[in-house]
Amino acid sequence: MKTVKKEFENLVYRGVNSQGLDELSSKLLALLYSEPDLLTLEELSEKTNYSFSAVSAAMKMLTGMHIVEKTKKGGSKKLYFSIQRDMMKMTLTQLKAQDELMVAPAIEKLPSIIERCKKNKEEGSEDMLQILEQYYRQMMALDKILKNLAEFTRNIQKEVNKI
Repeated sequence: MKTVKKEFENLVYRGVNSQGLDELSSKLLALLYSEPDLLTLEELSEKTNYSFSAVSAAMKMLTGMHIVEKTKKGGSKKLYFSIQRDMMKMTLTQLKAQDELMVAPAIEKLPSIIERCKKNKEEGSEDMLQILEQYYRQMMALDKILKNLAEFTRNIQKEVNKI
């Protein structure tokens, strides 16, 4: 069974690593995905042969990205980590996070920034206005993409859950 687990971890590692995550984060995600139980920072450090502080920093980043979930068990001060194994749910969480952290704030704030730039007559303001307007158009397009992708993912999720 160890060979199957290792082979699966390597498959997950390569897939995650190909998305641009660093080696440690990729190893942590592969390990969490293949483990049936919650793991502590100490256990993750031991299993990856990375320092506690390096694992802690990586887990903070992965938790912030909404890829990893952290919990506490009653009576313990230790943090326990797991990964969402439902790929459709994970995808929807990532889409929501991207919208909330990047797209929605840009769509909300850019119109007033663009207006202030239009009123500015300083040198370089025309170039800046072009950059702002292009970025705003891209955020509007990305908003449509994220909404369509989320709807598509929910539909696929329904199909998968029927099986």
